[in-house]
Amino acid sequence: MDMFEISVTGEFERWYGEAHARPDLLGKFAYGLPEFFRDEIKSAKLVAAPGCYPTSVILALAPLLRADMIDRSRGIVSDSKSGVSGAGKEPSSRTHFVSVADNLSAYSVFGHRHTGEILEQLHLAASELIFTPHLLPIPRGILSTIYVHLAQPTCPSDVQSCFREFYAGSRWVRIFPSPQLPQIQFSLNTNYCDIGFCLADDGQRLVLVSCIDNLLKGAAGQAVQNMNLMYGWSEEAGLN
Repeated sequence: MDMFEISVTGEFERWYGEAHARPDLLGKFAYGLPEFFRDEIKSAKLVAAPGCYPTSVILALAPLLRADMIDRSRGIVSDSKSGVSGAGKEPSSRTHFVSVADNLSAYSVFGHRHTGEILEQLHLAASELIFTPHLLPIPRGILSTIYVHLAQPTCPSDVQSCFREFYAGSRWVRIFPSPQLPQIQFSLNTNYCDIGFCLADDGQRLVLVSCIDNLLKGAAGQAVQNMNLMYGWSEEAGLN
């Protein structure tokens, strides 16, 4: 096992609490977020489908981070809420009707398994991100509210341009004009990731809102996107 495999298996064990089943395949996967890795996915034989929470958080943060617009020293906070289907099909006391209905609860604070994936893909240190998932009393959908400080005073049009230029040609990302914000109901039963933002009067405190359907763009829909790229089909095939 080389140093890359040791590093990745160590992170896997840290976040998932068990040994990686196939460390020999590490380094052979493309990360299946088409908006970032289209070329890699097209030529890949193995694709790792992103988690639903990471999809909503990474798509919202990556354009600003890659443009060095975020002051990482001030920290990033992602407050993410998911419908019950995000917990999977296996019943648990946490997902029973009496626990979920008319309720909202945080869980896996500082320990959710998707935290490592977000840190890895955004090239963030653990000290730069607080990610807190919550369970919503709805069947499906994710809404992530993300709080950042910008490195320099900025105007809304510059933030808007950063997102629109980054996602130009990305069919399944919709950028909302500020101050309009996405809602879960807008992306429900679609493969869209909807992203909006509000910028404070000081031009530096920024709130991002990202919404997806966790069962589509957060799971099966994104898998179809990846399959389309791997087989040379239209990225939209089967998703319209």
